[in-house]
This record gives sequence, structure tokens and C-alpha cells, in this order.
Amino acid sequence: MEVNAFEIDFLAVGANSKSGDAIAMRFGNYENNKWNSQHVIVIDGGDKQAGANLVKHVKEVYNTNRVDLAILTHPDGDHASGLTKVLEDLDINEMLMHCPWNHWKELHPYCEDGRITTTSFGERLRRAYGYADEIENLAKANKIPITAPHQGNKYTVGGETVLTILGPSKEYYMSLIQESDKTPRMLAESSPKTFSSQKVRKLETMDIATENLSAESGSTSCENNMSLILYLTIAGKKILLTGDAGCDALYKAIYYAKQNNIDLKTLNYLQIPHHGSRHNLSQGILNEIHAPTSIISCAAGGAPKHPSPVVINALKRRDIKPFLTQGNGFYWHHNVLIRAGWGPATPAAFTNYVLV
Repeated sequence: MEVNAFEIDFLAVGANSKSGDAIAMRFGNYENNKWNSQHVIVIDGGDKQAGANLVKHVKEVYNTNRVDLAILTHPDGDHASGLTKVLEDLDINEMLMHCPWNHWKELHPYCEDGRITTTSFGERLRRAYGYADEIENLAKANKIPITAPHQGNKYTVGGETVLTILGPSKEYYMSLIQESDKTPRMLAESSPKTFSSQKVRKLETMDIATENLSAESGSTSCENNMSLILYLTIAGKKILLTGDAGCDALYKAIYYAKQNNIDLKTLNYLQIPHHGSRHNLSQGILNEIHAPTSIISCAAGGAPKHPSPVVINALKRRDIKPFLTQGNGFYWHHNVLIRAGWGPATPAAFTNYVLV
């Protein structure tokens, strides 16, 4: 099909301070104010309520029960829980997700506890990643094929690549399983993740010298760094979706992109990772990635953690307009009639005093 238009919807997730991601998108041929053909992808499902809203959105806005591809970026509940509703109530053609319990053969040599068996290893990981286990079981029950995603994998429609996985690589993903405290004890060294509990109020201006965003890296969980980093090329536009990826994962994806002549400094749209947490972004990352428009999926009461004013200020200094969901739906669109009742959004404001 000729792809000349798209809609990417970021649904509201989280009623209080707990944020999440629930994304639906369709693209295809749009002429004379109607879709002549469309391809539907769902990326993460947020919590249970967001999952129900995703189903309703696909049925009532996209006017279909069919989802061509469902993607779980990583197994955290605020991304995975709602996908169970999607698999239960919609017709899914293909599932893209990691199933860490399938990697016993590669990880067995690193187990410290010799009593661990194939069965006990799988059982422990299935308990640790309960939502991912539930999604896999639903997919199998509904005969939905599951593909394990890795860096370099591509998803094509009509012979054209519309999605490229920039990260994580299989090697990096395996190292994250080893380091995770949810995995049976492994030989890999694990660095404790610590955050300062004492906050200091500081003045920031548009002068980058006042910026409090980390220069190179921040700390995040292994599960966040497992997030799929997705590069979309649709209808001539370039979009980067980052899930909850941290700086280490993002740097590895940037390196892969450079090696494969993918220019991340000329994006059209950018999703800011982990709901705008300042631990998942750095000045170094923002030197390598740019888009005029960005989205932060965050709960209505998520601030000042999700999103951090430090992140919003850093984006505005670099002419990246940050838009927030904060309990509302938000969508990017190209070459389609704007939906009735959807008005223009206002970018988040600069904050002069931040807590760091």
C-alpha cells in the first residue's frame, strides 16, 4: 500500500503519580478525508484502564478490531499490564516481545547456584515478570506468533521498512538479564542503583551553563534499559520512541544508528524516555538526538519526578518543544484531517527554580 499519512496516539496513563505508556498508531493511504488502507500498531498498554482505553480507541477511532503488530517494549507493569486487554479484546496478527525465560541455554553457564534447572530458572523469571508471562500465555492461546526483538530487526510493510529496532542488541539484553536483581543469582557484577534523597533548589535560565541535567549518564534499572528503542520512518517522517531506556541503552542505540547511517539529529518527532525522568537523559544524549517536537507520557500527578523540570528546561534550550500528556490524550498526525474536538496543544513551560 502507498503510505502517505499517519496518526500516533499517546493515551493517558495513570490517575495519580504513576506514569506509563500506551501508544496506538495507524498509517497507510489517506485521500479525500478517508483512510483507503491502514496498518495498525499498538506499543505497550499502560495499566489496565489504559489497556481498556486502547481497545476502545482502536475500535472507535481506527474503526477496526485488527492490530497488525503489538509490541511490548519491556516487562514493567506500567507498560505491560494493559496489553493483556489488547490481546483479549482485539485480533492481533503478530506480537513483538522479549521472553527472558527462553534464554536458559545462554545464561546457564553464569548461574552461581548449581541447583538451578531449566524449569526453576524459567519459573523464577516468569514470576518476576508476571505481566510478560501473562501476555505470552495469551498470545499462545490465541495462536499469535511471537518474535523476539533485537537490534537491527526491521518491520516492513509493502516492501518498505517502517520500523527498525535500534536497541537493545541481544548481547546487551543478555547482560541486563544477568545484572537484574529479578534473575537467579548470576556471576555478572551488579552496580547498586542509588539516588540522592536530599534536594537542593537551584536557579536555571536559558543559559546552558546553568543546566543541571547530567553531562553524560544517569542510573536506571536493568528493566528500563531493556526497553526497545524504535526508529520509525513513515510517510517521509522520522520518529524515535524510547520507552523507559536509560542513558547506557540510548548511547548504544545512537552508536548503532551512526554505524548504519541513521541520522538521529534530523528527527521529526521524539519520545522522551521514562516519562521525563532526569535519570534517563543527559546532555551527551541530547547532543546526538534532535527533533523539533517531543512528547512526555506522564501521569496527571507525576511531576516533579515525571516529568522533571530539569528535563523540560534542557529540551527548551535545544529548541525541542516538550508536550505532556498529564492525564490527557495526545497525538501526532501527518497529512490527515484533524479530529473534531482536538485542539492545538501548548508546550510545557520553562521552570526557573528546580530541585536537584
